[in-house]
Amino acid sequence: MRTVIIFLCLFFSITPCLASRNPQEIINQFDAQYSKIKDATMDVTLDTSLQILGCSGLTRFKGKGYFKAPAKIQITLNKTIYFVHGNNIRKIDPDGKRYYVRLINAPDFTPGFNPKLIPYNFNLTTLKDGPDDIVIDGLPKPGVLKNVTKVTFHFDPKSYLLRQLDLTLINKKKPEYIYIDYKLIDGIWVPVSCHGRSAIELRAGLLVGLDLKLKGGNFQLNKGLADKIFEPGF
Repeated sequence: MRTVIIFLCLFFSITPCLASRNPQEIINQFDAQYSKIKDATMDVTLDTSLQILGCSGLTRFKGKGYFKAPAKIQITLNKTIYFVHGNNIRKIDPDGKRYYVRLINAPDFTPGFNPKLIPYNFNLTTLKDGPDDIVIDGLPKPGVLKNVTKVTFHFDPKSYLLRQLDLTLINKKKPEYIYIDYKLIDGIWVPVSCHGRSAIELRAGLLVGLDLKLKGGNFQLNKGLADKIFEPGF
């Protein structure tokens, strides 16, 4: 009898681990839907608010955005134009001044702006694979997100859409968070907004809370956008 009890205890302690799927399986399910978006055009509204010494002030940016898979974005916000190719950004301000920026200590967008960048940038472990939530822990690979120690990804187990990210910052005990909302457009689940709280580095070692809300509207999908839309010309 004692042997049976020990066996049952071991079985029920091991079973949840055996039932948990490999994180790559979940990512593949998410990517199967996301990859239906070949290109997109949308109106964009971005609200940001820095949290400094208990004070905050809302700044709103509005404009137009264009996306072409896998890694091209062109977006105009308050008359400033940004051309994004992977980790490279070229900017033209309202006065015509031109700038070139390369993102460092950020996710590597070599796979493009799609779910494949998750396993490319993080070592992943499935924490929960349940009927209400799929939770995957992501530890940044070397050179990625120097101010973030962990990102926890929450997936909807029915749709396999990424619904929430929790970010554990290096100097904060409480995780920051980002929620993602979707809308079914032309038979495709499209991420139409995200909102939450993260942080930006104002200077070395100083992280400041940042509330943000990014919303898209008037989406047009898979119209065959020309490559020239995404070329800054310098």
